[in-house]
Amino acid sequence: MHNATAQHDSPTRIIVIGAGAWGTPAALQLQDRGYAVTLIERFEAGSLFASSGGSSRLWRLADTEPWRARMLAGTVGAFERLGERVGEPVFRHTGMLWRDVPSLPAARAAIAAIGIAHTEVPADEVGNFIPGLRPDGRDAIFVPDAGVVLADVLLSRTLAAFVAAGGTYLPQTEVVGVSTAGGLATVALTGGAELDAEQVLITAGPGSGAILQSLGLDISLTPYLEQVVYFGDPLQRPPAPDLPALFDGPTDAVPGIYAMPSGGAGYKVGLDTPLRPLAGGTLGDDLGRAEVPERTEVIRARVERDLTHVTPTVLDTQVCTWTDSADGDYVIGRVRPEVTIACGDSGEGFKVSALLGELLADVVTNVPVDVELMQHWSPERFAADAPAKTGPSAMGRH
Repeated sequence: MHNATAQHDSPTRIIVIGAGAWGTPAALQLQDRGYAVTLIERFEAGSLFASSGGSSRLWRLADTEPWRARMLAGTVGAFERLGERVGEPVFRHTGMLWRDVPSLPAARAAIAAIGIAHTEVPADEVGNFIPGLRPDGRDAIFVPDAGVVLADVLLSRTLAAFVAAGGTYLPQTEVVGVSTAGGLATVALTGGAELDAEQVLITAGPGSGAILQSLGLDISLTPYLEQVVYFGDPLQRPPAPDLPALFDGPTDAVPGIYAMPSGGAGYKVGLDTPLRPLAGGTLGDDLGRAEVPERTEVIRARVERDLTHVTPTVLDTQVCTWTDSADGDYVIGRVRPEVTIACGDSGEGFKVSALLGELLADVVTNVPVDVELMQHWSPERFAADAPAKTGPSAMGRH
């Protein structure tokens, strides 16, 4: 991917809509290449109402498809480059245990095919890799180079670097539509204001659907609310042991969970099932982010039973959003000569944030990109028969 800084006598104007896991790194990439970039965010980067808050996100190098595993392997260098650019590491190698009967053979084969280091873990030895993890008869694999994205650090440092490089950041600014004419794109804002640019990149998370409709695009996107809980001993610093990350797939009896270290915030755990869809299927005014106590208790009981090295005391909860596509894959590509879209994070946006920042900057500026990735992610795959949506995509079970 292109990383060299470009210089332009008359910088092309580019508007990036959405200061989240994809939009903020892409905006910095474009600004560094010499373009005049405006980054628009309806709320604030990392806001309670955005899909990009919180201290950490699971970063796994394992996947059931070889092409995804190859892509994930490429995120290592991208995270390193972004960390060097912003002056602080934005990810950690904590290791990750993958335990899930249906997906394990395909995940094992996919990562082995591209040479990602991993260890086969018999069912009764899972506690050797995540101390205190209860054996339940399922084998696992351990991926030592996987870990967590430091989400809050990545967003705050990348945004600061973007502004320091001369980029324009417009928080608390809502986009209501995008139109194109005469080689320009016009971004309409609430209150009637408009901004023009030669290129627009839409990375608006749950708000993408309504913006795409203004362009006459009807791409199936389903935003959901998700709740996570942080656990640990409030009298300890840090409050929880620095355990590896975990993907524990669902069984017939219980839903899957994902878990990861989050430093001073505690050990972060969530169920791999959303709280509910956002009302109306778009961000709209559905801004309720209150904790659901019943969900908190379900997760707490799971920690008490299955993660015995973590004190099952609730330190904090967080409710955020994610947006599912019809087939659980990203939707990325140019939809007009002046407009590129990137949506459908399917709950897995941060694990590729640095890589997507580079790739999206390439797409917007017509730099050649990985053909296989773009074939899988192209919006054109929905042009004929879009897959029937049967429910939220399950993590790790593509």
